[in-house]
Amino acid sequence: MANGTLWILVGNASRARLFATDAKAEEDWRLVEEFHHDESRARQAELIEQADNPNAGTLHGPPAENEPNGRRELEHDRFARELSVFLDKAHDRHDFDKLVIAAPPGFLGRIRRLLSARVRQRVLLDVDSDYSNVPAKELPNRVPVI
Repeated sequence: MANGTLWILVGNASRARLFATDAKAEEDWRLVEEFHHDESRARQAELIEQADNPNAGTLHGPPAENEPNGRRELEHDRFARELSVFLDKAHDRHDFDKLVIAAPPGFLGRIRRLLSARVRQRVLLDVDSDYSNVPAKELPNRVPVI
């Protein structure tokens, strides 16, 4: 791989960590940013509670948001959009040269669809695995980057 800054985004629908490394020293990852989308977790827990309680009343909002899966999917889309906007702005600032994205298949697909063409050109590798709970010090040995 050519010289430059490699960013590695590791996450799922509620949490993501962004690491950077010099392309020459791929084992030395530095945390750039940590993202949390608590709504993805909280809403799911709320929805499970409401589904288990027949006296909870009805939900309000558009029909798609009334369904537990619809609301959860909406939150996952919002988080994927937040990450893609962050990456787009970072690209404009020339913060990274190449990008690796590691996420579970469903969330990885969401991110892919929302990335701008400019950022997609920088994607070196997509890894369809959830490493979001792997300790940071273990990630360089677990997440492939080339």
